[in-house]
Amino acid sequence: MTVARRNRFARAAARRVDADPRRVPAAAPPAPRPDKVIQTAQAWAPTVARLVLGLVLLWFGLHELLQPSLWTGYVPVISATSKFALVMVLLHGWVLVLTGAALLLGIAPRLAGALSALLLLEIVLSLSVTGGVSDLVARDLGVFGLALAVFASDRQRLVLRD
Repeated sequence: MTVARRNRFARAAARRVDADPRRVPAAAPPAPRPDKVIQTAQAWAPTVARLVLGLVLLWFGLHELLQPSLWTGYVPVISATSKFALVMVLLHGWVLVLTGAALLLGIAPRLAGALSALLLLEIVLSLSVTGGVSDLVARDLGVFGLALAVFASDRQRLVLRD
């Protein structure tokens, strides 16, 4: 069937539908109200930010605990092969894991947000001093901003203890 013929059939069918006065047009489904969507997003955004930050900290903390030798090169001023650098990475990994777990579980979320902001500030400064501005610094600066947002938020959902 050619395009012109299909269009002719479609126009004829449209005229038949429009000509029938008894036909009631189908009601369109109600559109979501933008103000309700925005209110829901505003209510849940701090909680989503806290959970995402908790996952990020838990992820990196577990990696530092499982393979600390891969992370010793990031310890500033100390030789990457020293035992002290290994201990520092393991300690840092435990702090990240505990802070991430506190954020995920909603235990003292503002305190955990403040601690994570301090940890990330330390990471950003350390990376900036030792390696200059890089993609790692930019990424961690973004996560630092997320930590500040979690710390500044006073409206959290899914919280065990505030």
